Amino acid sequence: MTGHKVSFVILTWNSENTIGESLRGIRDTCALESIDYDIFVVDNGSKDGTLANIEAFSADIPITLIRLPKNIGTTKPRNMVLRQCTGDIVCVLDSDAVFREGSLTALIDKLTGDDSIGILAPRLIFPDGRIQKSVRKFPSVVGKFSKIPGIIFKLKYRDLDAYKDFPFTETTTVDYAISACWFFRRSLLDEAGLLDEHIFYAPEDVDYCIRIWKLGKKTVYYPHFTVIHHVQRLTHKKIFGKIALSHLLGLIYYFLKHRYISKPTRETP
Repeated sequence: MTGHKVSFVILTWNSENTIGESLRGIRDTCALESIDYDIFVVDNGSKDGTLANIEAFSADIPITLIRLPKNIGTTKPRNMVLRQCTGDIVCVLDSDAVFREGSLTALIDKLTGDDSIGILAPRLIFPDGRIQKSVRKFPSVVGKFSKIPGIIFKLKYRDLDAYKDFPFTETTTVDYAISACWFFRRSLLDEAGLLDEHIFYAPEDVDYCIRIWKLGKKTVYYPHFTVIHHVQRLTHKKIFGKIALSHLLGLIYYFLKHRYISKPTRETP
């Protein structure tokens, strides 16, 4: 027993193919390691079998389900749940992320044993075992917008925001980690606040990591706990769709908010 309670925060939207596996992974891992936990799921108006799959677990594990009538993005529904969390440890988890291997107890001990850590992000892998580039440098305007032609025309492009020495095999401080799986102390919300609801879909994760960085906290990549991530890449499926457009607007908002082009500083408001 870790002596800590973990609240899992999951956002679903037409997630019937993965949510059951994700919930099962939480249940089995916590049972094996005798970890106290609860799960908060907020559904963004799913039209498939997502809700039925969630309800199938309701008698077996502690789930609080919030149903929304439509998709209102990522930040607002996650904040709804973050306000309700009862655990002293919070895990923000994508509905297509599944615990695979490693000690969750050791991860929690690492997080709680170092006050300088704001967010601890485990290693993410694709279903075929390839390691996902889930941590990156804070983006630059050139780095982000130079990708657009490559995405539109399906061409190779240079990833200027990637770490050249990734994948890391040891615990490593990074600029930011995608929010497919984040662990942090509940008290971090008191210091850094909730997610920025001006951002509909992305880059809410980059924004939050830069905010905790400005507070002197670290985002840390922890490769000793592995999570399978069934990446959806929603912005790449419909290049000119609503979600892709909201991502572009989110990037513009992010750079204007933090007032930098190539490299952020802690002095920027």
